[in-house]
Amino acid sequence: MKHPSRRSIKLWASVNECVMRACSAILKLQKKVIGWPEEEEREMISAWISKAHGFVNCVGLIDGTLFPLAFALMLNGEDYFTRKGNYAIKGLIICNDAAKITWVEMGWPGSVHDNCVWSNSDVYLLKYKYFNNKEYLLGDSAFSASPVLVPTFNKGCNYNLSEEQRYFNTKLVKVHIKREHCLGLHKV
Repeated sequence: MKHPSRRSIKLWASVNECVMRACSAILKLQKKVIGWPEEEEREMISAWISKAHGFVNCVGLIDGTLFPLAFALMLNGEDYFTRKGNYAIKGLIICNDAAKITWVEMGWPGSVHDNCVWSNSDVYLLKYKYFNNKEYLLGDSAFSASPVLVPTFNKGCNYNLSEEQRYFNTKLVKVHIKREHCLGLHKV
């Protein structure tokens, strides 16, 4: 087995430092630029989504995303290896219906599942601070259902969705386009 050269070790350490600085900068800006909507704004988001798509009390859309890395990190690099065959940092984004990001959970290894990031986030753990009675987010089937998150129905092995479940998924996918637009706008 070939040992890494000092130059490659320095390069990897530099990449690791850049990644940590970028995550730190994003998280510092989060408080200035990104903020959980106040009650009045959540009511407006909910009214628009209800009128446009029929989901009453929905205050946002949630999805996980990957931020690719050029190299594996020196420390625990294998944790950042994704199912897509590259190295990345996992981010969790919550946005409103107008593609405005209202929450970011950032810095998890790329191999971590979206639902794991969600179930360890402040928004989920302190849901009483972020959601009023009956408010919730819409997500894809990567997330587990909870009082504050409604995911699409997942078609498992040897399991067919009912007509009602397929209808629900179809309605939800139309709202999810907004989430995809949001991620596309901000990752370009």
